[in-house]
Amino acid sequence: MTKSLHISDVRAGQELPSFKVPVTITSVMATALATRDYQPVHHDLEKVKSLGNETVFTNTHTTAAYLEKLVMQWAGPDAFLKSLKLRLGVPNYAGDELTLKGKVTSLDPLTQRVTIAIVGSNSRGDHVIAELVVELREPANV
Repeated sequence: MTKSLHISDVRAGQELPSFKVPVTITSVMATALATRDYQPVHHDLEKVKSLGNETVFTNTHTTAAYLEKLVMQWAGPDAFLKSLKLRLGVPNYAGDELTLKGKVTSLDPLTQRVTIAIVGSNSRGDHVIAELVVELREPANV
């Protein structure tokens, strides 16, 4: 989105466009390395299987980035992410697809802040349940 939302554009209960992420071995490994997460469960197939997992899985930083992307693409370039709270559930294994769905739960016209609840699910169930708060700022005069 190139246009930023304003508080008057938003309603409680409004749904954000869903966001689907194919999870591949390459994406799991690349995002773990990009966030300097060298835990073997994100890149070592033999180690992860010896620990009882079927394959590598995404790290928390990657999940947080997907949540942020969903909200910021919806809100636009003038928005500012104020907070992110998340709770992880089932693993997000390579070979699966993560689907993120968000909904506006509240808004405050005085502070221009919007609270969004997001659930990210894959074939095993809910991978992440999150709450993000974004401030819908007016564009700067250039």
